[in-house]
Amino acid sequence: MIKSMTGFGRAELVRNDFEVVAEVRSVNNRFLDIQVKLPKQFYHLEHEVKNIVRDYVTRGRVNIYVNLKYENGDAQNGLEVDDHAVRMYLKLLQNLKKKYRLGGKIKIDHLLNFADIFSFEAAGEYKQETWEIVKQVLSQALTRFSEMRSSEGEELGKDLRARIENLNRVVARIEKIAQDRHEEDLSQLRERVHDLIADENVDEQRLQTELALMINRMDVTEECVRFRSHNKMFLESLKAEQSIGKKLNFILQEMTREANTMGSKANHAEIAHLVVDIKEEVEKIREQVQNIE
Repeated sequence: MIKSMTGFGRAELVRNDFEVVAEVRSVNNRFLDIQVKLPKQFYHLEHEVKNIVRDYVTRGRVNIYVNLKYENGDAQNGLEVDDHAVRMYLKLLQNLKKKYRLGGKIKIDHLLNFADIFSFEAAGEYKQETWEIVKQVLSQALTRFSEMRSSEGEELGKDLRARIENLNRVVARIEKIAQDRHEEDLSQLRERVHDLIADENVDEQRLQTELALMINRMDVTEECVRFRSHNKMFLESLKAEQSIGKKLNFILQEMTREANTMGSKANHAEIAHLVVDIKEEVEKIREQVQNIE
């Protein structure tokens, strides 16, 4: 199943004395990078959260945010005064007043202009029962997060399958042109050989080399067969249950290599133009694959 690397999930649970909110967000990343923000009393359990997340995600940058809000008392709600910041601002204001000989008293109104004198930190003692509830809410958020990624992945899969089918049609067109031109190319080859043989001083070794090079330059069958094989592997990989993003990138590299070889062998303008179309389509696929886990 294809899963997008970007997603969002949220869950919350309200009890009589507290409320738990968990949010999960992710963006593209080459590896798995999990960032966790927990209430203060659960800081030491960050590793446990990361292990839970690894059951849902294998690639991407994932941000986990859990908030625990108590209903009784401001202190438990986590809104606190940052005493250190208050002292620093008071000292600065006093120095300012002294330096510029300003009149009047320093009032609380002056301090309220500095928002960072307040801090919000969920407080409270660690309780195993509360932690179990937090994990339950986090799991719900992760489930919704996975559902969203799967939904986006399904849409990506439809788009990718359509593009691969388009590539198959272009490759078939190239094969048809190459086949139709076979007789004409052979005719040109015979003329070239005839010209060489007409020369009394013809070098037999040079003649054989020239023939081999021209035949090789004309034939793109091998590249077309390999390209279709890569397309088939790509489509089969889309059905895999595990993470496929990296594998798809490797297959795309092989597709690009085959297209470049076809382009270098192309002895016909239409084939050269079709190779450009292939490269353009492969690049569009590559952009989409960057979003796949």
